[in-house]
Formats: sequence, structure tokens, C-alpha cells
Amino acid sequence: MSARGDGVVMDRIIANSVSTRAFCVMTSAIRSRVHFFPTAGTTAGHYPVSCHLTLFGKGIERRSVLLEGGRLNQPDGIRLEDAFPSLANEGSGMYGIEVALECPQGRLDLRNSRVVIEMVSPEFSLSYGAAPFKVNAEKSEEEPNSEVSPSNGIVSGIAVEDESVVPSLVIVNSTSELIRPDLRHILRGAESPLHIGTVAPESAVEFALDESLCKGAQSHETLWGRAVVEKFWGVIPNGDSKVECYILSRDRVSKRPVSVCAL
Repeated sequence: MSARGDGVVMDRIIANSVSTRAFCVMTSAIRSRVHFFPTAGTTAGHYPVSCHLTLFGKGIERRSVLLEGGRLNQPDGIRLEDAFPSLANEGSGMYGIEVALECPQGRLDLRNSRVVIEMVSPEFSLSYGAAPFKVNAEKSEEEPNSEVSPSNGIVSGIAVEDESVVPSLVIVNSTSELIRPDLRHILRGAESPLHIGTVAPESAVEFALDESLCKGAQSHETLWGRAVVEKFWGVIPNGDSKVECYILSRDRVSKRPVSVCAL
């Protein structure tokens, strides 16, 4: 449905169906949980909300599960091995997770909802907030006969490397297309391409930044020692709605995840 006035068409975007993408690490020792909080701002009603979880990644078949019984403004969550029991018998690695929330109440805006991914093991526990929710493109109402062309997702981030942690870039690609990021950084005072490689369809790929971005960069003295802080930026082709990027910091020695930040 579109509103018209003075020759201008304003498309109405339905925001009661939203989604985001994140990643988790699953091994024999590490387990992951998904916590979600559906909200529509100041709306007080506890309307029903369904949560659609989709898991994908290298070495596993894409699979989905529908979680019903959720309510607006009521937090909930589930362990991934409970949502996908067969995962326990499959290979370990880094997987992508797509979380979609939908409410039958059409006037609600679920974009302020939140998702937290928790990764736990006997040695550590790490929780991080997933990227903000976006309106599901297939649920938006466009002007009849309008053509929607693929658009690029703009990304920028800062990587920090010191004596304790090394940074990496995680790209979660839930599309069926190969992604070729076009990223840049400053090298020896001039803008230069940041070569990291491609991202396979329906995958979550981690790219180490200690060599490609931080090696040879100027270091800074901090309260905890010397550190390298480097900025990068660019575009993810066709990555405006189905691709998310994260900075992941790992312990330099043990390689365990230490922190995650959505870009």
C-alpha cells in the first residue's frame, strides 16, 4: 500500500516481520544459545510473536525451525542443540544463524528487538549482541510494477591488535550468492585494497586481520602495552539486507573468542 501526495509516492514498509544474522561456534566443548527479546518500543500489549531460526554453514545442510509461543516484550531463548538436535552428531565449526521475528499485529514495528548470541564452554563464556534487525524485504509493500535492484551494504570497522588479542572479520552471508567484499584501508599513507577473499553462499567466514590489516601498521603505547588500531571500510556487493559483518577478537595464545562487535 502506498500513500500519494503532490505526485510523490511514499512506500509503506511493514515492520512486523524483521530478521538479523549472526554467527556461533560449535565444537565438542563449545555450545551456543540464542536469546531474543521481541519489542515494539512503548507498546504494552503482549502480542504473540513467532521466531524462525535458520542455521547454515560449511559442512552442514541449511535447516530451519519455527519457535511459537513467544510474546511481545517477553525475553526468551533456546540452546541450539535443542533447536537442532542433529547438530550434535555433525562436524564442528563456525555457523551462521538467521533470526526472524514476526507478529500478526500489522501496525507494530519490531526493528527495536534484540538478539544476543551466547557461546559457553568449561573455560569461558562470551555473549554479544547481534546486528540490528532489518525489515524482511519480501514483506515490504512496494509500488506495483516497481523494480528493486540489488544494492550494496556499506561497512566500516576498527580492528585492535595487542599482545593479548588478535582481530578478525566475520562475514555472515545468508544469500545464495558468492560475495566478493570490496574493502579498503590506508597503507603507507595511501588508500589500498584490503585483500581478504570471498564468502561462499550460506556461510559464516572468518578472515584474520593480523596479517592483512595490522601487520606493518603504526603501533601506539597504551596502559596495557603496545597496540595497533587500524580502520577499514568499503562495500559488500548485494549485502544490504542478507549479509552482516562482525569484528571478532581472539586470545592470541588459546585462540578462544574474547569479544564480538557488530559493524
